[in-house]
Amino acid sequence: MPTIREQLRRMVTERDVPPRGFAWAELMEALEELEDAAKPLAAAPLEGEDVSALVELLNQKGRLPMRGQTPATHSMPPEELLQLKALKILEQAGSIDRAQDVLERLDREPGSPALKAMARRLLNRGGGEEPA
Repeated sequence: MPTIREQLRRMVTERDVPPRGFAWAELMEALEELEDAAKPLAAAPLEGEDVSALVELLNQKGRLPMRGQTPATHSMPPEELLQLKALKILEQAGSIDRAQDVLERLDREPGSPALKAMARRLLNRGGGEEPA
């Protein structure tokens, strides 16, 4: 059975989403694995396919099938929590430039204040502007 990381990659390359959706706990584990890979001098560094999977995760707005329990006590919807984590990983890996269109959309569209603030900060940093 493919790992969640492999399933995320397949979602990008083959437009193949797991038929039963992603299990929340497994998806969070995969994102933690990607976060570790994005750290400098990681044993298994983040690969181009991983970066593409993270960008695609940001583009899934409302189309990411989930199964199982998601955190009920968090201040933002589960999908936005995943997007925030994906943005942080892309930033850490120095690959946030691959998500410029998504950052602009996240800044424009309604969403959680934390996600919008992160998108705005990354847009301002990428554009060479300092926030006021």
